[in-house]
Amino acid sequence: MRRPPLSSLLVLALSLGIGSGALEAGLRASPQRGMGPGEVATWLAVSVGLATAYLVVAALVGWASRRKPWGLLLGALVLVHGALWYRFDVVLNLYMTDPRVFGGLLGIAVLAGLVTVALDAAVERLRVIVALVALVVGAAGTTLAVARSEPPQGQARGDRKNVLVITIDTLRADRTSPYGAANDTPVMASLAREGVTFETVVASAPTTEPSHLAIFTGQPPYQSGVAANGTKLGDRPALLWRALDEAGYTTAGFVAGFPLHSRFGWSQGMDVYDDDFGGMRGLHALSLVKAWDQLTLPGHTLRERRGDQVVARAIDFLHEHNDEAFFMWVHLFDPHAPYEAPDHPFDPPTDGQALDLPFYWPPAHKAITSTEWLVGAYDAEIRYSDALVGQILDTLRFYNVLDDTIVVLTADHGESLTEHGYLFDHGDTLHDPSLLVPLLVRYPGVARPGHRVPCQVSNEDVTPTLLSLLDLRDAPVQVGIERAGRDLSTAIRGGACSDAPVVSSTVSVRFVDDPPVDHSYRRPDKKLIRKGQDGAQVCHDLQADPGELADAGCGGELGPLLDAVLAGGTTIAAPQTDSTTNAALEALGYIEVED
Repeated sequence: MRRPPLSSLLVLALSLGIGSGALEAGLRASPQRGMGPGEVATWLAVSVGLATAYLVVAALVGWASRRKPWGLLLGALVLVHGALWYRFDVVLNLYMTDPRVFGGLLGIAVLAGLVTVALDAAVERLRVIVALVALVVGAAGTTLAVARSEPPQGQARGDRKNVLVITIDTLRADRTSPYGAANDTPVMASLAREGVTFETVVASAPTTEPSHLAIFTGQPPYQSGVAANGTKLGDRPALLWRALDEAGYTTAGFVAGFPLHSRFGWSQGMDVYDDDFGGMRGLHALSLVKAWDQLTLPGHTLRERRGDQVVARAIDFLHEHNDEAFFMWVHLFDPHAPYEAPDHPFDPPTDGQALDLPFYWPPAHKAITSTEWLVGAYDAEIRYSDALVGQILDTLRFYNVLDDTIVVLTADHGESLTEHGYLFDHGDTLHDPSLLVPLLVRYPGVARPGHRVPCQVSNEDVTPTLLSLLDLRDAPVQVGIERAGRDLSTAIRGGACSDAPVVSSTVSVRFVDDPPVDHSYRRPDKKLIRKGQDGAQVCHDLQADPGELADAGCGGELGPLLDAVLAGGTTIAAPQTDSTTNAALEALGYIEVED
């Protein structure tokens, strides 16, 4: 077989690369990515560049082998785009070992081979027409990418207040300045001076996704049905930003951890939702990057990002939308293990017996022998997060909108720093170190400066409180929604506040169809913890035993109260089970691996 002309093959590869790359960018573009014109142009260039490079390699292989080189270009396109579409859009929730997965991928490979063989002669004969059609498709894809990336146009703020909610993952209240710690967090301290500090705040869950859902719906796990990371939310009209979107606010979320990825439903109702953990927005949505990720990144996706990257994207949003009525949620993941604050030197002691750290910690940390060093590293992550919060507030101050913004800072859960023999982890227990979190509210003219609220509340009270402060309790999308969370607006204004029991939940066994769930029932004086697998329970006297070390025998008193609450709840939903999700959550410590 004679060798085909290389120049003709390369011209066709270039044309097909431009067409397929631009079309993919156009189909994947969305205003939710929050990309500016420069970023869209760069994204298009990367998409076209990768597609072209891939097809040039295919052209060179075909030219060198002399085997159906013209058809090989189309077959290569069918193979990569078809296989990745099938894997990530059709059978995402199945493991690679499932026959439906490898069988389907094998079928696509066979189809690509048939295309290569059947269309080789036709493509060679019509290569000029094919190249022209590809270029027309590329122009259409470019136009589509630009049009579909158009940023949202918000409404002028008028007399409405903006809303900024900052959630700092894995943040214990007692390691911050407003709650008496020697760990210096000046930005949180200023929020406490200028606003209200709730002194006893109990998280609804010791894991990221269920607790955040409680924060933003007012519905704890026993009410929402979500008790584990990796659970798909489904349609959630109770989400705070759904009401704000309906009221004309520009809504945006910037998250740092995989459990809050849009694949689980977190982007619903958001104008902008930034969960892209790559250096350039949108890069990991491209097929060829996904293919590369399959080879280099467990779970195909990046799992977390440092806070400075999150804050940079959030500040970009403020540059464009500061004169609008906006809701912005910023999630910082930095205090989550492993503790690697960029301004804290990694110089741990490694002499002696290494600590029994959680399995997901990096190998370099596994040799650490000092709990004191790790506590200091955790505190450094909190200081780093505090400084990042300051950057956001400084940006609001620069645009003269800080005092027109309700600022809420809280956390999804805490962290055990050796309590109960549970080293530098969370999620498996319902003891206070994993559940007591901060709640600071700054609202000039409404929140009483420096006021401290002594009663017990929950992070599930955030959404009912904000809806009340914004006078959106009766927003149409919210009508008929039941919430366990309370309206704390009276306490924010300096009024009375009463204690309320808080029920917190976590799954005992993860990633099964009907997961057993542990529950705790906490009052300021006593706390019951009940295991979901066998119903065993222990009750602590928090006043005499704040460390929760002994069973005070109060289960008979609190048990019926917990039963009454759970009787009005819903069935706990099973989390998503697929290889990519499981690998990502395992890397973050949310799936236990067997020894």
